[in-house]
Amino acid sequence: MRQQAIVPAATRLPWSVVDAYTATRRYLRRGMRQPDVIFGSVLIPVIFVVLFGYVFGGSIKVPGGNYRSYLMPGLFSQAILFGSNSVAVGIATDMSEGVIDRFKTLPIARSAIVIGRAISSLLLGIPAMVVMILCALAVGWRPTGGLGNAALAFGLYELFGFAAIWLGILVGLLAQSSQAADVIMGIPTFLLGFISNVFVDPANMPAWLRVFADWNPMSAMVTAGRQLFGNSIGPPPPGVWSLDHPVVTTIGLSIVIVAIVAPFCVRRYSRISR
Repeated sequence: MRQQAIVPAATRLPWSVVDAYTATRRYLRRGMRQPDVIFGSVLIPVIFVVLFGYVFGGSIKVPGGNYRSYLMPGLFSQAILFGSNSVAVGIATDMSEGVIDRFKTLPIARSAIVIGRAISSLLLGIPAMVVMILCALAVGWRPTGGLGNAALAFGLYELFGFAAIWLGILVGLLAQSSQAADVIMGIPTFLLGFISNVFVDPANMPAWLRVFADWNPMSAMVTAGRQLFGNSIGPPPPGVWSLDHPVVTTIGLSIVIVAIVAPFCVRRYSRISR
């Protein structure tokens, strides 16, 4: 077992990478041994596609008339954003059940647990995304922007999801209980998801609400997906820079969130460990 001694940074870095890899494997194995969680994470995307594509879709009109093509890039973003809730609840549960206390006794890098949690959550979300893509293709959605642009779009979704995961980790570390984490993370994700261009065109919203929807980061992510998939239905609203440059906005915002929140999460975890 490694000694808790002061070692040069060049020596600590390889150990930190190995520790993060080990923590990632631990969370992946734990996630794959929870069939109920896996079933729920795969079933929810199917429900979203059927509910909004068929139940509500007939009552919602969009320019061009193809609501499912309009909807699916938004549902991809929505599913990724909602996934951060389970991360927040999982972290808060680990803290309340003493899992973090057991991690304290291990001679591992202080960043390993939170990094492992973030990477494993991203990887565990891939099957649900694959199921949602298959459902989208089954209901008639087609990416017409080319294979390269489609791959870039899903890469953006994963980057955006990675940033959302770190926000979930932060909430989980700060919350006093898993119930509190669910509420604290659930309210903003709900508002960001529904007051945006995910389900409807913000042009039909009241003026004060339309401003929030236009500048909502979710709207930029969805617009980027629609452009890359070739599902755009018209020009963005004038004067909204984030919707004029949605790809750049999504990449930049995701990187900024990770760069700020990830170190804060590591410091927070370190203070809890002490």
